[in-house]
Amino acid sequence: MSITGTSGIIAQRPVLGVAAMMLNTLTIPFMGVVIKRLAEMEVGTLEMLAVRSWITLGLLLPLLFFFDNLRAVKMADIRAHAVHAAFAITTMACFYFALRTLPLVTVTAINFTTPIFALVFARLLFGERVASLGWVALMVGFGGTLVVLRPDASGIGLDSFVVLLGSMTAAGMNLAVRRMPARSTNYAVLFYFSVGGALVYGAAAAPVMTKPQLEEWPWFLILAAIALMVHTCTTVAYRVASSMLIGALDYARIIWAVLIGYVFLAEMPDLLDGLGSLLIVLSGVIVLKLSTARNAASTAQPP
Repeated sequence: MSITGTSGIIAQRPVLGVAAMMLNTLTIPFMGVVIKRLAEMEVGTLEMLAVRSWITLGLLLPLLFFFDNLRAVKMADIRAHAVHAAFAITTMACFYFALRTLPLVTVTAINFTTPIFALVFARLLFGERVASLGWVALMVGFGGTLVVLRPDASGIGLDSFVVLLGSMTAAGMNLAVRRMPARSTNYAVLFYFSVGGALVYGAAAAPVMTKPQLEEWPWFLILAAIALMVHTCTTVAYRVASSMLIGALDYARIIWAVLIGYVFLAEMPDLLDGLGSLLIVLSGVIVLKLSTARNAASTAQPP
């Protein structure tokens, strides 16, 4: 599952990255449908995460018998994987928790604030200069988020706040994947994330864990399969293609979220949801264009 060039650097394969991300835009909304079905069966968030992680790890363990995968796990940069796993575990917990009650399109729209958080991280952590248009994009995205959330006198609800937290950690997760050393293969990324999830979610769920009912198992299996596909596509996309290109393609997910939410969950976004989503998408597109322009300028400069 490794994609490296002769120099040991991850080879850029934009067509593969585009295909992986386009598949993700379809599978992520379906994962939301499965989470909601399990929630209707009164399965708790921690139980969903724990069982899903155990099944996913079980699917990955047999692949260790392939020598290349075993060597990749042994040679991997453990620190880099720990950082990625910490962000990914937090992100997944946030979205699973929020999807129990919030409409699929609402969670998807708020999730599109991830590029905004990435811009803020670049400024705070790496001192990168933010153009004036970038601050405009932040304000537009913030306004769109408020339209979608529509906070009342009591403020923003817990579930909505958790989605924002998940969007923030998703920015860190994507950055961690992008900066993963080449010797840490895609299999190693998935393996260490699954091990971390199985341990953390399992320990957290232990006090409240109940034996899954027979009718729940098909949904758990579907959830684990979709989750493994999503994490594989995300890892491949961000490692073999431009993060700006992948981020731009991700906005197609809002279309699938609306359609899948309507067909499978009878969810219909109202006019304000549409307006807020449009503002958030506009903000993200501006951020991505600025990032593209900055990268092009730095590439054009002589070494």
